[in-house]
Amino acid sequence: MSTTITTSIPVEVTGLSKAEQELLNSIMADIKRGLDATLRAARTWLDLPERARARVVEQTRPHLRDFWAKLERVGEGSLHPQLATMGGLAGRYLGKLGIVEQELYLREGIPVVVVRGRGYDSKLVDVAVMSEEQRKQVFKAAGAGCAVRSLEEQKHWLADQAARRLLKAEAKAGLKKVDRVGWSVERGRVFVKPGRVKEGLTRRDLETMRRDLEG
Repeated sequence: MSTTITTSIPVEVTGLSKAEQELLNSIMADIKRGLDATLRAARTWLDLPERARARVVEQTRPHLRDFWAKLERVGEGSLHPQLATMGGLAGRYLGKLGIVEQELYLREGIPVVVVRGRGYDSKLVDVAVMSEEQRKQVFKAAGAGCAVRSLEEQKHWLADQAARRLLKAEAKAGLKKVDRVGWSVERGRVFVKPGRVKEGLTRRDLETMRRDLEG
C-alpha cells in the first residue's frame, strides 16, 4: 500500500544567531534524511518474502522483534516513522490511530483537558511526554483499535474519575474504626463519649476528629 507520509519535523525557534540557525537547519535536514531512510528501509523490508521475514524475526534477539513489527507497519503505511523508535504506552496507543491522525498529533500535540480551579482548560501535549494518567484520559478503546476522546468526553472522564475517588474515600471512611478516650469513629461518623461531652471539646479535639475521619 502506497501512503504519503510527511517526514519533516516542524521546529520554530527564535533568538538564534544566523550561524546557530544554519546549524539547526542542518540538524533538521539530517533528521529528515534519517526518517526518509527509515521509510525506505521499511518498504524494502516488505520486498522480502514473508518466509524470509519470518526467519529474520525468529533468529533476531527478542528485544528487536517489536522493532521488526513496527518496521512492517511503517512499510505498509499504517505507522509513522517517528513512532517506530518511540517508547512508552502513549506512543504505542497513538500508533493505533490512522496515519493522518498520527501525523496531526505528532505535528501539533494532542489536546488534553486539565482542571483549573472549579473549571476546565485544555492544552496541547506531546505524546512523548504524556503522563500515564493523561494517556488513560485521552485514549479510549474503539473496536479492535483506539481513538482520542474529544474535549467534552475528557471532561466527562475526569468527572467520572473524581466521583469514583469520592466513593472509594467514603467506603474507606465507612470501614474505618478509631477508638479514643473521648470519642470513637465508625462508619464515617464521630461518636463523642459522655465524659467528653461533659468536659467539652477543644479546637485540638476537633482537629484530631477531622484527621480520624479523613486519615
